[in-house]
Amino acid sequence: MARGAAQASRKRAKPEQKRNKRVTPAYEQTMFFPRLRRQAKWVFVFLALVFAVGFVAFGVGSGSTGIGDILRGNFFGGGSNSTSSRIKDDQQKIAQNPQNIQAYLDLSGIYQQQQNNAKAIVVLKQAQKVAPKNLDVLNQLAGVFRGQAEQARVDAQNTQIAFFDGTVTPPGLDTSSTLGQALSSDPYSDSLRTKANDAYTKMVTAYSKAETAYKDVAAASKGTSQEANSQLQLGSAAELAGDSPTAIQAYTRFLRLAPDSPNASAVQQSLARLRASSAQTQG
Repeated sequence: MARGAAQASRKRAKPEQKRNKRVTPAYEQTMFFPRLRRQAKWVFVFLALVFAVGFVAFGVGSGSTGIGDILRGNFFGGGSNSTSSRIKDDQQKIAQNPQNIQAYLDLSGIYQQQQNNAKAIVVLKQAQKVAPKNLDVLNQLAGVFRGQAEQARVDAQNTQIAFFDGTVTPPGLDTSSTLGQALSSDPYSDSLRTKANDAYTKMVTAYSKAETAYKDVAAASKGTSQEANSQLQLGSAAELAGDSPTAIQAYTRFLRLAPDSPNASAVQQSLARLRASSAQTQG
């Protein structure tokens, strides 16, 4: 009887042990990575949400700089709205006060950043009428013309190189002979020659405009600390424009004002070359 009672007691106890085994979590279930695997889908949902918010808030991958850009209307590269507002603001300042030279300079600077030199020149010309001797206006205007002249010089050099590369004549051939003229007067060579001549003419015209602008700077800067530099710029522009007398006069004035300048040696060489060339022309 006692043995039967003990066996019955053990049989009843077994289901309870199984139940306890299911209720108590195994050691490996309390580890970090298994729990992370069970909850992974919720973690990924959370990360996706964070990335989406970050994309909007900080402009990740959009080219903007975040909420500040959104508030300024610059999200997804909408920076032109800010530039347009700056242009309108400067135009309004000028309309309210035509004597506001700084507004002209700022507006011209914006146009130059946009590589719209035509509008920049118009604005600076307006400022020049208001303040004919303002050196900031005159220097900025001359700088625009000088930039255009430098670009024209590069274009002229490139077209000249293309002309020489495309019209190579045999060594020793006289280009003035019938054969030489025939080889150098084909339609393709004529086209390259025309382009080179046109580019050279544009360069000279551009430097002539720069020379005129620097003449205004030199006149306005007379007696000031900026005179030496303006004479140097004038001489350089005049030399490239083919105006030797003006270049010689400007370089001479520069050496008188700044004999110890680091540019003095180069200017002296230019003067010697210009004077020699002028003497040959007059002779």
